[in-house]
Amino acid sequence: MSKITGSPNCYEFLVNCANGTDFDAVIQDEQTIKFSRLLKDIDSTADFLYAKGIRCGDCFTIFLPNCTQCFVAFYALNKIGAIANIVHPRTPPEVLRSTMEVTRSKGIFISDSLAVKYAKMLSHTDSLCIFCSDSDYATGFGHTAIRVKEIAKFRGLGHLQGKNGYRYSTVISSEAFEEIPRSDGSNVAAYLHGGGTTGESKTIKLSSNALNSLVEKIRKLDTGFHNGNECSLITLPMFHAYGLDVALHFSLCNGFCCIPVPHFSADEVIRHIKKRNVTFMVGVPNMYRKIWEHKDFDGKHLAKLRLLFCGGDLVSEQLLMDFNKTLKKNNSSGKLMRGYGLTEVCSVCCTNTPANTKPNSIGKPLDGITMEIWDNNKQRLPVNTVGEIAVKSSTIMEGYLTWQDLPNEGIYIDPQGGKWVLTGDLGYIDEDGYMFFTGRKKRLIIISGHNVYPTDIENEVMSLPYVKEACVVEAFSNNKPFIKLFVSLNSTRQGAAVEAIKKYCSENLPLYYSPREVVVLPELPRTQLGKIDIIKLH
Repeated sequence: MSKITGSPNCYEFLVNCANGTDFDAVIQDEQTIKFSRLLKDIDSTADFLYAKGIRCGDCFTIFLPNCTQCFVAFYALNKIGAIANIVHPRTPPEVLRSTMEVTRSKGIFISDSLAVKYAKMLSHTDSLCIFCSDSDYATGFGHTAIRVKEIAKFRGLGHLQGKNGYRYSTVISSEAFEEIPRSDGSNVAAYLHGGGTTGESKTIKLSSNALNSLVEKIRKLDTGFHNGNECSLITLPMFHAYGLDVALHFSLCNGFCCIPVPHFSADEVIRHIKKRNVTFMVGVPNMYRKIWEHKDFDGKHLAKLRLLFCGGDLVSEQLLMDFNKTLKKNNSSGKLMRGYGLTEVCSVCCTNTPANTKPNSIGKPLDGITMEIWDNNKQRLPVNTVGEIAVKSSTIMEGYLTWQDLPNEGIYIDPQGGKWVLTGDLGYIDEDGYMFFTGRKKRLIIISGHNVYPTDIENEVMSLPYVKEACVVEAFSNNKPFIKLFVSLNSTRQGAAVEAIKKYCSENLPLYYSPREVVVLPELPRTQLGKIDIIKLH
């Protein structure tokens, strides 16, 4: 176990924040779970895992959609000091097997409805399997009805039970037989896997200290929290840093009641907003666009919304204006705000706020976070000069997971010992200190010696009312590069739109920025994290 330095792990940080109060912590399938019950299940799960030999530094996979069991699993593993390897629950069996091997995972939390599909893969491992069911937190007649359906499903998993397979309902009934040694906040808490939109995905190591630090920074954005009287809609999955640290950890640590949405749909989101006191939500642009387009979005139920943040992909100014206009119309004090971040710094590192905002910017750095623009020699560039965005913060990762598990892999240490993440993103800082994102460094296109930033074209095109999404890629003809633009539309006038977009670009963008080819798709392809999948467009 790592040397104890006194810093709290995520479990201890949560307990300290609750400070003995009991509040509605989770609402799942119409069942309200008090914080005291949630904490009891966390403790019992930690006891069970420890009794089965899981120790500080071991890895254990969480393969669940947003649900109470997923939350319990993360904090229980964290209490022990084990590393939560959080994986997208739609990952194919062979990819899951490979991920568990690379991370040396000693077990898995998996829903029994998913486990049937993965039974063959799981039967070839010695991993501890904990099967989670929809009935785990159901009560009364609802529990009986759900359980009857589950019994038939679970029969196909009989060979996985016994030595290595256990039901979650059994796990949370465990009692401690020995005391669990305390785990320090400097230990790695989670392995998260990058989205891989422009290259190979990487496994990122995040410590409890980093996750807790971001919670403290976000708190300073708003002081109007009412412990036990606000709901956080958990639409982003836990394998997404924004979902794990901001949607879940920040919310619980501030006494918000968390409402997990296992699979995003605008119908489900609006249903919860209408029924519950939903005040807080974070998401990616595609989620907010679908919510805004929903026929039941507009209404007095929006008045409750107070804290809304958007990041993870290009956010058009038009979407922000349309969304916020509807909020204001319904007397909401909130605004949808654009921010920026990456998994390597636990998600968000800068954002616009109601008090400090500028059109088209990604805002200003959070308190205590340093963001600079560097050239290729890691020298700081002057204001309004495009270069690579570099971030220094207490929220920085421990590095990338490698076979040798090298420390600080992927981190640049400056001559003064400061640790930086070079984001691979291009941007600039204006004279007022606002950050602007201009695109991925790998996406930079050079046309006739001119630097072309795809985001500039995408932002301009998405200002057109009939364009829903836009993505620029580099294409080639006779070994010479040109701009190819993919769009999806809000209307059906596809043929007319292509010519209109080309004409608009030629009149509003430099000559070398104008797309030679415009392709209309029903929807642009998405990665598992909901970002536009640029690789599939090449």
